[in-house]
Amino acid sequence: MQLKLEVMARDIGYFGLISAIATVSALTVLFVLHAVTQTEDFDLTNLKYLLSYFIIGVAIVVMAIPEGLPLAVTLSLAFSVKKMLKDKNLVRKL
Repeated sequence: MQLKLEVMARDIGYFGLISAIATVSALTVLFVLHAVTQTEDFDLTNLKYLLSYFIIGVAIVVMAIPEGLPLAVTLSLAFSVKKMLKDKNLVRKL
């Protein structure tokens, strides 16, 4: 059960990391496309936007990992209970 829990927690962490990277990448691409189409010069306010996109990515990772752990525990307990019920029914039949 501990092994399943570790695997599930790792997978949730990877999913959170991939989601954060995808979000930051999409926001950055949209920002670059918007900057290319505008005729304004690049200034320090534009860097604020890029920094805020990075902060959003970090926030996604920070929220995904702790929120995924209770889900992983609940799912692994549900699978364990299901397996114990099958084992109990098997013993009862013997």
